[in-house]
Amino acid sequence: MFQPEAKFQFVRRYCPPGEGWKVYVDIDASEVGRTGSPRTTPEAIANQKRMESEGEQAREALVGLGVQVGKSRADWFKKNAVPPFEGDRDIVAFHPASKVCLIAEVEGQSTGQPEQKLYKAIGQIIMATSFDRPAEWKLKFVLVVHGKEISAHLSRAKSLRELGVSALSLAVGPEGDRWLFGAKP
Repeated sequence: MFQPEAKFQFVRRYCPPGEGWKVYVDIDASEVGRTGSPRTTPEAIANQKRMESEGEQAREALVGLGVQVGKSRADWFKKNAVPPFEGDRDIVAFHPASKVCLIAEVEGQSTGQPEQKLYKAIGQIIMATSFDRPAEWKLKFVLVVHGKEISAHLSRAKSLRELGVSALSLAVGPEGDRWLFGAKP
């Protein structure tokens, strides 16, 4: 499961707009195979095509749920009458009825080394916990990963609990999801 699909599955399972969540998801060009040097091997070309195809499907599925994908974050915060949250986050979700703000960083399948991707995501979620918190909102932070190897690395990063970060190993089906530490949002 590439990153856009992992983002879709997380939103669908844990903060669906149909249950009152207002959700913004960022999908950047690298997550859909639109960056990097030209692919030269048949495997790399096929992988890039799969990333593009699955990325577009995930984007359409997110929009179908009522999620804002990309575009101006500032406009989205204003339109939804929620406090702005600083930084370039993968998922920002607000549940106005319960006054919960959920910030998630997501790492899906990748051709890169899983621990390097994880360390970047850990840095991003730590920075997210460091910004001023919107008054009257309970903040929840989740680091979401998909894949056996990256999940094993994340399960050892338990000191994130002290910052209020939960960790989820996202499976293909929801019955296989495992909360590695912290509480489900």
